[in-house]
Amino acid sequence: MFATLVTHIVPSKWIRRFDRERRLTPNRGIAEMTINAGWPQSRAQRISTAVVALSLACGVLMMMTTTDADAQRRRGGAAAGPPPVTLFDVQVVPINERVAAVGSGRARRQVTITTRQAGIVEKVLFEGGEMVKANQPLAQLRSETEQIAVETAEAQRELAAAAVERLKQLTEGVVTRVARAEADTALKVADAALRRAREELDRMTIRAPFDGIMGLTNLQIGDYISAGTPIATLDDRTSILVEFTVPESVAPQIKKGLSLRASLVTRSGENYDGTIDAVGTRIDPETRTLAVRGEIPNPSLSLIPGSTFSISVRLTGQATPLVPGLAVQWDRRGAFVWRVTSRNAVERVDIAIVSRNGDRVMVDAALKAGDKVVQEGGDQLQPGQTIRVATN
Repeated sequence: MFATLVTHIVPSKWIRRFDRERRLTPNRGIAEMTINAGWPQSRAQRISTAVVALSLACGVLMMMTTTDADAQRRRGGAAAGPPPVTLFDVQVVPINERVAAVGSGRARRQVTITTRQAGIVEKVLFEGGEMVKANQPLAQLRSETEQIAVETAEAQRELAAAAVERLKQLTEGVVTRVARAEADTALKVADAALRRAREELDRMTIRAPFDGIMGLTNLQIGDYISAGTPIATLDDRTSILVEFTVPESVAPQIKKGLSLRASLVTRSGENYDGTIDAVGTRIDPETRTLAVRGEIPNPSLSLIPGSTFSISVRLTGQATPLVPGLAVQWDRRGAFVWRVTSRNAVERVDIAIVSRNGDRVMVDAALKAGDKVVQEGGDQLQPGQTIRVATN
């Protein structure tokens, strides 16, 4: 820019003379060189000469400074060598996808106990919240009539049995085959009548069908209850079943036996491990979901049926390359990483981010296990550039 300015102000022949004087006598002052070069020396011309000389001096100084700076940068770049980077070995791991759902829990076995026979309550043999065993009596109805029926049936059975025994002691010619057949039939009828009478008597006692915890009851001695009247609930809480639904997109991956993790919505931080106990056979056409039932062990009986659970099922997907988040670079074409070649140079590999797990990123890319990618220092690299591994 200074050279152009001087050319417009000073004739070219004066500039050539000044340049010749500068080369012949480099130690002279600029003013002296302008005089020897034959530049005009009137007062106005001397002022103009001084201005031009000052401009030339500034231009020369800036050119020298710029040249020195460029040289220093070139010397510094040559000394630094390839840029230092850190590397990471690519890992190929399966994608762990989690499916979240909410479901309501119920006991492994639960039943509302009812009476099979109408009658008046004579005894109540349990309390709400009590642990009971299978076949343990819970309530007793008045059973005088049923007891009398059993005693009558027993007596009739004894008479029939005695008749059969007497006929067996008689000879074949005295007793006909028809008489013996009739006696045998009478004994069988007596046996059936006795079993029925005992069954009617047993129905007057209400028993627990399995081990569990009894619910609350309003049953009182003297109450009249009809057949089918509910008296209490019984829950087997050794494990809790949780029913929930999963989206249609992951339905093929849901299998019986898969692990799940459950937590109470009302008590965050308490996690319980369980497994999938059963899987539905149809997709709901309205909600496009699949019904699933999970089982959570409850040996301490701390979980209560009816509670709301947050469910998380971990699904294992296809194997995917895993790289550090710092290795991912971006430009106008999208995301990519620098892969180190056998010649210790870098090449670009385009990627698509699948998921993130902390400071690691699962990507869809043409990478395989063991490939080395640049983790730190890749922001200034160019394709084909040689790199060196940082020592620290």
